[in-house]
Amino acid sequence: MEFPSLLLCKGLLLTASLLYCWSSPTVALQTSKEMRFSAAEGAKALLSVPDQEEDLLSFSWYKGKDVNKNFTIAHYKKSSDSLQLGKNVSGREEIYKDGSMMLQAVTQEDTGFYTLETFKAHDQQEITYAHLQVYKIVTKPYLQLNHTRLQRKSASIFTCMSPDTEVDINWFFNYKPLNITERITLSAEKRELTISPVWRADAGIYQCEVSNSFSSKKTNPLLMVLAYG
Repeated sequence: MEFPSLLLCKGLLLTASLLYCWSSPTVALQTSKEMRFSAAEGAKALLSVPDQEEDLLSFSWYKGKDVNKNFTIAHYKKSSDSLQLGKNVSGREEIYKDGSMMLQAVTQEDTGFYTLETFKAHDQQEITYAHLQVYKIVTKPYLQLNHTRLQRKSASIFTCMSPDTEVDINWFFNYKPLNITERITLSAEKRELTISPVWRADAGIYQCEVSNSFSSKKTNPLLMVLAYG
């Protein structure tokens, strides 16, 4: 993907003087909108608002939804082609002349609102609230079984062990999606699988998978066998 001219890169360039105040054009027309963005933890997140570069005179980025100099990340003025930094710059921002902002190596702490304030020709002011949701990469789960060798007509209980919350959980038998029946049931959060009674056809390989919007991981295969005596 190609980006417009980069104004400010991460690193030492971010040690430029902080911005404390500037004068804004007289505002006659003001509009506002909200956009949503998402990214995986550790990735880059581009907060881009379409059609900003045309007639753009200046813009400012703020952390949160308050247009206040105390929450300023950066301010750009086209006439002087100058960028000034605010108190909320973190050192991971890249600012572009079309008003977009790239955040590097995002963490879950970056989740929240960012505000873009733009001034265009004909005294047009636009406020865009950009909400960023950063998703955690899930941890590989593992399976726990009450007994790996079971007698027929007994009960087996599998538990999908994962430290992650707010994830989807799916179950697999012999590498195919598991069919849920009256004998094969799941707990409310799908973390526990119960087979009761166990039949001969239930012997085989079991796995569970945890996933969110950006990642998914399965357990190692767990073999359940039936003991006959």
